[in-house]
Amino acid sequence: MTMLSLAAACGPAGQSSTTTTEVLASTPTSVATSTTVGPGTSVPSSPPISSTTSTAAEPDPVARIVETMSLRAKAAQLIMLEFVGADGSAARRVLDDYPVGGFLMKSANGNFVSADQVRGMTTLLQSESEIPLLFAVDQEGGRIDRIRFDGFQRFPSAQVFGTLNDPGLTERAAWATGVQLAGLGINVDFAPVADVNLLGDGNPAIGDRAFGDDPELVATMARAAVDGFQSAGVAPAVKHFPGHGNTAVDSHIGLPVVGIGVEEWTRLDRVPFKATIEAGVPMVMVGHISFPALDPDGLPASLSESITGGELRTGLGFTGVIVTDDLASMEALAGWSTAERAVMALVAGADLLLNPGEVAGAVAAILDAVEEGRLTESLIDQALLRILHLKADLGLFEAGATAPLDPATREAVAAIGREVSAACVAAGFDC
Repeated sequence: MTMLSLAAACGPAGQSSTTTTEVLASTPTSVATSTTVGPGTSVPSSPPISSTTSTAAEPDPVARIVETMSLRAKAAQLIMLEFVGADGSAARRVLDDYPVGGFLMKSANGNFVSADQVRGMTTLLQSESEIPLLFAVDQEGGRIDRIRFDGFQRFPSAQVFGTLNDPGLTERAAWATGVQLAGLGINVDFAPVADVNLLGDGNPAIGDRAFGDDPELVATMARAAVDGFQSAGVAPAVKHFPGHGNTAVDSHIGLPVVGIGVEEWTRLDRVPFKATIEAGVPMVMVGHISFPALDPDGLPASLSESITGGELRTGLGFTGVIVTDDLASMEALAGWSTAERAVMALVAGADLLLNPGEVAGAVAAILDAVEEGRLTESLIDQALLRILHLKADLGLFEAGATAPLDPATREAVAAIGREVSAACVAAGFDC
């Protein structure tokens, strides 16, 4: 199957086409030329991921793609699924019937065996999809590291980086993680955690996944991590809006409830999300967290229009991709079918549905919701435009096969690993 090109999507035959490069060149943005990765060491970096635009005289190539798609295909593009196996055959079977937006890769599903295997699988699946795929992973550092095979440089938890309190080191470690992911064909990392851990060890879901309990520190470190991932050409997704740091229940087990008021939330949990949004983070993950002060009905944030569409999209002015936390396996959402969760999340304002159960059921539920008037095709188009613009910003429409990291980049990553290890030893950490 031939992947769509943005250049080909623009304009009827005989008219000039707008290439991805030209679209990006028309977007005002500051481009970093290098990233310092260690004492006396610099490597080339990618430009920050930023929203592509087109001028009034030029058509938006992404919008032209949307115009050609059926409603069924649009609905499928809003879905990110997981799959089992190391060869991608299960994902290929999905793509045979549904042009989903991407896949979440997990070690528990046997997706990660070796660098060559992952790179080959993502390259194969991209070649099977007419619209390029997002490949996501939870590679936070510490205990939430899905990739653990030999040769992949891993880093300690966010809590360690928060304690070290060195934003530059945090940024370099995020770059090193991101550039390794990009070398595997993985273009999204569901990190960093922007939650302010106010309960210490009493927070089973977050704990050492957070940078700390000081909102300004968390904001500084999360922003540094966002910068590092973006300079590596990987889209970070800060999580878990509106904040999972003041909860004593894991959403895999039950529905966490945040008991603080709006003023306290504004002073604490909101701070890191505001900072990273202002820094240009392209994705925000919304959690399955009840926050009665923000939604008096007590709906989980992921299903709440007041929180997702209100506080995040309107209140914080976030214009990027809103992704839900996992919709399939959370006890926090036990009151709704997986198909109903998908519809409610879109109504709430989400763009990308993470693992909404069986794909046929989710797509059918979305189509039924449009037929019933609960959803509009215009709302679906807006969500799809944000997802496709992210894919364009990542360069996926024009990308070729993923190449292994060159020796200089591998050494730069290793140098950062040594730098982090030395900082840990100096601070008395075993990491």
